[in-house]
Amino acid sequence: MSNDLELSDLGHIADRRSFTDRPFVLSFRRFLTLVALVFRKILLALSIVTVFFAQELRANPLDTFGLTSANIAMGGGATGTADSYDAVWYNPAGLGQLDGFDFGLGTLIYRPFLKATTHYTDESDQRIEQTLPRAAVTRGFLDVGLASPIPLGKYDRSLFWGVNITFPIGSIYAIRERPATEAYFPFLEDRNRRIVLNAALAFRWNWLMIGAGLSMLPNVYGGVDVDFTKDAQANQATVDVKMNLAPVVGIMVEPIEGLTIGFNWRCANNTYISIPVTAILSQKIEPVRLKVAAYDYSTPHQIALGAGYKGDNYRVSGDITYSFYKSFNLSTPEVTLFDAGGGDKVVQQILPPSAGFKNTFAVRFGGEYSPLKALAIRAGFGWVQSPVPAQTGVTNLLDGDRFTGSFGLGFDAAGVGGPPIAIDFHLAYGWILENRDAKTAVNLDNPGYPYVSGKGGVLNSGLTFKVRF
Repeated sequence: MSNDLELSDLGHIADRRSFTDRPFVLSFRRFLTLVALVFRKILLALSIVTVFFAQELRANPLDTFGLTSANIAMGGGATGTADSYDAVWYNPAGLGQLDGFDFGLGTLIYRPFLKATTHYTDESDQRIEQTLPRAAVTRGFLDVGLASPIPLGKYDRSLFWGVNITFPIGSIYAIRERPATEAYFPFLEDRNRRIVLNAALAFRWNWLMIGAGLSMLPNVYGGVDVDFTKDAQANQATVDVKMNLAPVVGIMVEPIEGLTIGFNWRCANNTYISIPVTAILSQKIEPVRLKVAAYDYSTPHQIALGAGYKGDNYRVSGDITYSFYKSFNLSTPEVTLFDAGGGDKVVQQILPPSAGFKNTFAVRFGGEYSPLKALAIRAGFGWVQSPVPAQTGVTNLLDGDRFTGSFGLGFDAAGVGGPPIAIDFHLAYGWILENRDAKTAVNLDNPGYPYVSGKGGVLNSGLTFKVRF
């Protein structure tokens, strides 16, 4: 059932409640209310089972910000230059540039400054702009990485390994399924609180380096029994988490000293949730049987090409990335209502509809200058194309093209005769260009009707501590 009306039906509607009070809308709302009630019970039960569950969906921070302060400060274009444990993300072949053991510990803090606005005209033809509610919350995450050559005697410095784990501060996994019409920024509000695990191996032969690895995301399965006629102790929930593995393959060449060129392919991956629910609402009616399933998070296929050059006291780098977002899955809960026996489907509701994303390009480049052996000054720039199409229908996804400027400093104690310890700092800001979309049909219950726009930015800063020997 749709809440949309044709423009010709609008006329002069003085009271918005006249539409929402119609019987078919009320029936639809009762069904969604029931689903929402049961789903809240699901989340409650899950939170009892695992301490890592929170109240909001978040995901991979590496897509949004990058990995290690040195790379972020240079714009994040490291496909052709990654030479430490960060190579497991940017390009696993880069592990072949390691001279010894590499350990890193980093942190990043970020805060979004995002604004969603609905635009409409009142009865006196005055243009009204209303800011939609938005929570600006400062968040952060930690990353830990290890990488090293594998001792092989006369073939030493030929085979390499590396691992990296990134996890949000406060919780490791969280779920929040949004209403279809909620106005939000899917790539900035919902992409930065998820544990990310990467591992890779690399082989080097002279000027050629080849690497391969795995990126891992969890799948969540379980079951929930909810009895609204009893206290919460009667509720039961089971949760099983399995890992989804996606391959990452990279190549890097060094045709001349100082120049490196890299190519990386990252396979799509996703997190899937499947939870059957049995809910007893009253002793007078049969139990309600639901199944809630969702692609909670997806990463698209990506290919990247990059290059870099390192001189005596400087280096430059850049890359271009193409992301296949046409197959990208938003958090799309599929709620199925079964009959009393649990066999036949009665109602199936999928929210929200297909995102209709488009494939995108991203360009990043930066540079580093070392006036002293122990000091590095870095700066970078990035442009990321938004995959979000014009929001003319039910959804209100407000991402726009993003420009990022970054700056950073690095101090290497080994440059002044100290231990092999380095500390890197970065500060970056991403500007989201304003996008404004007009709805093609009347939907008075949609907070983005008749026009919706979004703009803003995200500020982030961080530190990375490295030990190399």
